[in-house]
Amino acid sequence: MQVLALGLSRSGTDSLRTALETLGYDHVYHGFDVGGGSAPLRKAWTMLARRKWGAWKDSRFIAVEDFDRLLGHCEAATDQPCACFPLELIEAYPEARVILNYRDPDPWILSIEASFGTYFATWEFRYLSYFEPGLYWLKQVFMFYDRGYYQGSMIRNGRRIQQEHYAKIRGSVAKERLLEWKVQDGWVPLCEFLEKPVPEVEFPSGNTPEQTRARAANIKIDETKRAYGKMAVLCIIVFVLGIAVLTLPLH
Repeated sequence: MQVLALGLSRSGTDSLRTALETLGYDHVYHGFDVGGGSAPLRKAWTMLARRKWGAWKDSRFIAVEDFDRLLGHCEAATDQPCACFPLELIEAYPEARVILNYRDPDPWILSIEASFGTYFATWEFRYLSYFEPGLYWLKQVFMFYDRGYYQGSMIRNGRRIQQEHYAKIRGSVAKERLLEWKVQDGWVPLCEFLEKPVPEVEFPSGNTPEQTRARAANIKIDETKRAYGKMAVLCIIVFVLGIAVLTLPLH
């Protein structure tokens, strides 16, 4: 692990992921790894979060071995869930350079609301997830964001948590090891900090809230189909059993 980009989601994390890969870092971990990953991967992040915030919380220190099991194949990391463990990652990888990719509060919270504001109220999130392990553990990941790191609500508490997040990182990293950076800053400060030549390409951009929602829907499409299939089978079984009970002789 050489670079920890610990800004929260919707702070240029996908652009930064692409930029770091362009600079030669071998696999840059991102929330898309979890969204597109397996149920066991999503479960592993959830269990790590429960040790920190959840009903199954215990006081054991989260060690580098815990992160290596999830990030050992990566040379850099950005986005959530990594950003929800900033101090633990800083301590686990003391040689890594730290980027605090940030965004001003007003556009950031608007982007959060546009990307995730309705997700927690959807039928898929509330009920369908119980019919498919992948969806269930993806739901648990989002719940630890919302109820864990954002202390009950990403939307309601986002501004305060964002500012606390910045302060927490600034107070935990030596200045020579830390770069505070916005997407608008582009290649030059990033490359100077990482001691890399500036690429002769435009800085990556994209991943609007609309693209985020579309990508999330595409990632879950197969799991959603399986969940509906299992729900349909259950409904048929219940219907058949109901008919059988109603047609039993009364004597």
